[in-house]
Amino acid sequence: MNDDRGINVSEEIGHAVDSTLDEAASVGGRIRDKSNELGRKAVASIDDRRVNVADGLEGAARGLHSKADSIAGGGERVSRATHEVADKVESASHYVRDKDAKEMLADVESMVRRHPTRSLLAVLAVGYLAGRALRRD
Repeated sequence: MNDDRGINVSEEIGHAVDSTLDEAASVGGRIRDKSNELGRKAVASIDDRRVNVADGLEGAARGLHSKADSIAGGGERVSRATHEVADKVESASHYVRDKDAKEMLADVESMVRRHPTRSLLAVLAVGYLAGRALRRD
């Protein structure tokens, strides 16, 4: 009699464990599906906005070139430096326009792998500046 109850209890525990594992797998699958969906939406959102960002960068580069031309008489070094900055901004606009979100993320990942310390310092600096900007508001 004691043996039968022990077998029944162990079978019940086994069924409960199987049921719990099945439920956990189901929840895990739903979480994975949801995170994949959110990732796809984020990439699509970035891709939708990158053309506007590229247009804004190109406008900023044109403005910088224009300002550099207007100060050419006032200081050749300042004018040259301003043109160089404008060229970099224009280059960034082409990069944003030509690459999709997945390619940009792959480039960032590659850069972080090549320069981890520099990347960490850049993230810390951006975080610090963002925190200060948010604190002022």
